[in-house]
Amino acid sequence: MTEQVRRATRLVRIENLLRQRGGMTAKELADATGYSQRTIQRDIVAIESELGLPLVYEARRYSILAGADHPLSPVRFTLQEARAVYLAARLFARHADERDPDGIAALEKIGDTLPGNLATQVRSSIAELRSRPANDGQVAILRTLTDAWAHSETVKITYRSATAAAGRTTDLDPYLLEPSASGAATYVIGYSAEHHQVRVFKLDRVQSAVLTGHKFVPDALDEVRRQLQQSWGGVVFGDEQYDVAVEFRPDVAERVRETNWHPSQQLADLADGGVLLRLVLPSLLEFVPWVLGWGAAAKVIGPVELREQVSAALREAAAQY
Repeated sequence: MTEQVRRATRLVRIENLLRQRGGMTAKELADATGYSQRTIQRDIVAIESELGLPLVYEARRYSILAGADHPLSPVRFTLQEARAVYLAARLFARHADERDPDGIAALEKIGDTLPGNLATQVRSSIAELRSRPANDGQVAILRTLTDAWAHSETVKITYRSATAAAGRTTDLDPYLLEPSASGAATYVIGYSAEHHQVRVFKLDRVQSAVLTGHKFVPDALDEVRRQLQQSWGGVVFGDEQYDVAVEFRPDVAERVRETNWHPSQQLADLADGGVLLRLVLPSLLEFVPWVLGWGAAAKVIGPVELREQVSAALREAAAQY
């Protein structure tokens, strides 16, 4: 590795450390990178003058100027890493139902780092995203929520629920932005002052978002992540525990077996060649449409609530024909 490459790698490493840990002394940076304090101090000057990254030196600690709108560090991928990025880009393109200019810009930059054929495929995904309808209002709201999420700042939102005609206002501490596993939807999850608990808000139903300048500490993140992991679609919380059992016919059994659907799942072979899927869910809201999607190939064994919801939906659908 040449000295020029070592220096460039070191500068990127220092920037990443400052972004991840906040303020750090020259000694802390030297210990973290394995270089001398004198080298680090020269690098700090280079980061400001050559990379244009605004730094603050206070109480012998270096930090990035708060609110500085500066691109994140450059990234280079191996071929296998590039494959993973490409698959993520394809999921992003399929997930988006509206044009996301920030997502498009990100994919353009990623495409510039990928080898030939992968770069071509990413550009194809960009073209798909450009064809989506524009919604400048939603882009502005998403950007505000991203700022609040990244900087742990409370945001005042006006939100219209699926059943209410008028919007309601609440101060929200955004803990996470989360895409749904199914459906082109993004959710913001955080503590709602009006509801006095962590709630999930669908981005499409947020009518306005304004930063308040008030900082918060996201102290419930571990519990939020645990609940997200237990939910079926990744965004619906629930306080119940449903022991779900669904039998699948032999003609779809292999399709069921080859996928890890949920952390709690257990599979058991049936005598006729079918398969029984068991799992534990905190809510049935997102699971009912999934079962219905299998049609006659799936039969709900339990719980009773799930059997009733699925059978009622099937009867209503059959009545239309």
